[in-house]
Amino acid sequence: MSGVVVWLTGLPSSGKSTLSGRVAEALRSAGRAVVELDGDVVRAAIVPPHGYDDASRADFYETLARLAAALAGQGLCVLVPATASRATFRARARALAPRFVEVFVDVDPTECARRDAKGLYARQVVDLPGASATYERPTAPEVVATGSGDVARVVAAIDTARRGTGVAT
Repeated sequence: MSGVVVWLTGLPSSGKSTLSGRVAEALRSAGRAVVELDGDVVRAAIVPPHGYDDASRADFYETLARLAAALAGQGLCVLVPATASRATFRARARALAPRFVEVFVDVDPTECARRDAKGLYARQVVDLPGASATYERPTAPEVVATGSGDVARVVAAIDTARRGTGVAT
């Protein structure tokens, strides 16, 4: 089977990282090679650090997409829980990946603000996607997830993509 990039997109605090962790756990339990490239973790590791203005975000998501594609090219399942607020960021990641699954974690902005462990919504962070900045909702994701209960659907979409047999929804 081929490697695949699974990009989990959604508003900040929508549950992307939680869902990614549960999908990774399910895949590892089945003996599959998987790596997680959490956007926050990768952002913190990159030197020099990327900012949050439009140009810096574009550079960061290009870097993240290239890293994910390189790992998928080695046969890994690469889970990328990262907002990627612009459709162009996600389209570029799709174009670079050997196989690609887009998972839209669709959670209401009010619920995201309620869950916000980092305090981003409360602090009214400038350029917060879905609040003070634009978040472009995916138009045709392979999976629309509403929470961590969607693990089986995401794993099924990964299996479908790795076989190259079409789209699982």
